[in-house]
Amino acid sequence: MVDIFERLEKNAGGPIGMYMGYAHGYFAFPKLEGEIGPHMTFRGQKMLNWSLNNYLGLANHPEVRKADAEAAAKWGLAYPMGARMLSGNTRYHEKLEKMFAEFEKKEDAFLYNFGYQGIVSTIDALTARHDVIVYDAECHACLLDGIRLHIGSKYKYRHNNIEDCEKFSHVRVKRLMQTAVAFSLLQRAFTV
Repeated sequence: MVDIFERLEKNAGGPIGMYMGYAHGYFAFPKLEGEIGPHMTFRGQKMLNWSLNNYLGLANHPEVRKADAEAAAKWGLAYPMGARMLSGNTRYHEKLEKMFAEFEKKEDAFLYNFGYQGIVSTIDALTARHDVIVYDAECHACLLDGIRLHIGSKYKYRHNNIEDCEKFSHVRVKRLMQTAVAFSLLQRAFTV
């Protein structure tokens, strides 16, 4: 049996192994340099960066940085120190949810730590064991992980192929269709 490090060395031309010379010799994470923004330096070249969770471009806005520094000075960098569900819920989380709900003119809103958690949790909340999920073969990883956790039936259709998707139209139970738009930056979930 080959261990994982030997396998990475043997598959050096693969999607991960091909970059092993840039990191620890066996695995590489993208190393971005410069201020957070739509363009950053990657391996010495300025590149358009699609990988940040900074879709509104506010990460370096002076007001955001000031508020971030003030919050860190007041509460420290690790506040509230723990998963919200177990020990990390604060009145500020609830206040922000109330503000979001009012802004959207909805009864309530949920604040998640990050989009991945939100998508995985939403799929679980919208579906039950007898529901069916129909999804694009190349949807975002957070959608795939949420779908994998679903204990009901799931059907995959070829990427962006509506004809392939329509072959599941005969399924006469509640369905959740998953698709990702614009290189998975925008995610939509809707019931059919």
